Amino acid sequence: MSKGKRYERILLSKKEKMYITGVILFIGLLILIMVLSGYNSKKQAKSMIAKINENTTEESFDAALVSTTEDKSINEIIEEKKEEELTPKIAINTSNISQELVETSNNGQEEKIIELHFAVPLEGEIMKDYSDSNLVFSNTLQEWTVHLGIDIKAEKATPVLASEAGVVESIKNDPRYGITVTIEHANGFKTIYSNLQTAEFISEGEKVEKGKVIGSVGNSAAFEIVDEPHLHFEMTKDGESVNPSQYWE
Repeated sequence: MSKGKRYERILLSKKEKMYITGVILFIGLLILIMVLSGYNSKKQAKSMIAKINENTTEESFDAALVSTTEDKSINEIIEEKKEEELTPKIAINTSNISQELVETSNNGQEEKIIELHFAVPLEGEIMKDYSDSNLVFSNTLQEWTVHLGIDIKAEKATPVLASEAGVVESIKNDPRYGITVTIEHANGFKTIYSNLQTAEFISEGEKVEKGKVIGSVGNSAAFEIVDEPHLHFEMTKDGESVNPSQYWE
């Protein structure tokens, strides 16, 4: 091989090395950008939560309207605000028709018990299940905590439906769980729809039928802002948190 050709081969080898080095540096830069982006999102979420905790006290909320996942004390406050009443019984079967049953209470008076058939308010993948005893990790809070609801993944603006017929008890922008709708049902049940984008389809005090559009999926919950858009769905019975999946048909 002549000296010229050997020199040309050396130059080509150097070019190849420079190309490979450039590719490695580019990939490293992309990874660094992704890591910094995730860090900034979590840092921003923690900053929002810290600001909420500084400027908000329990006295500034109407406890009856606040999402029940906040902590156990909310259930206690709700229970104190409830009027004394006889504990009703729920009758559930596979029928799709709600019927009124008559039952005699301890004081001899007849009261109506309505069969309820709760439906999934949104079709989608369950991102995080209900857990009132086993702790689950919160990506936003960066800690292990209970999760008294079910998170259903969906794209933003996906319609959210009323799980059963009832009356809209409240529509509010909860500082922790974003735009939240609470519907009161018969037999001491309530369903709570949080992390919504909008709830302009209904108004407080309105009677809604099962399957009516009550809002749309968003990402408004400060406590779950790092997660993908989803519906945070809760259910209570006589003021106590229950697992919604046990009542879905």
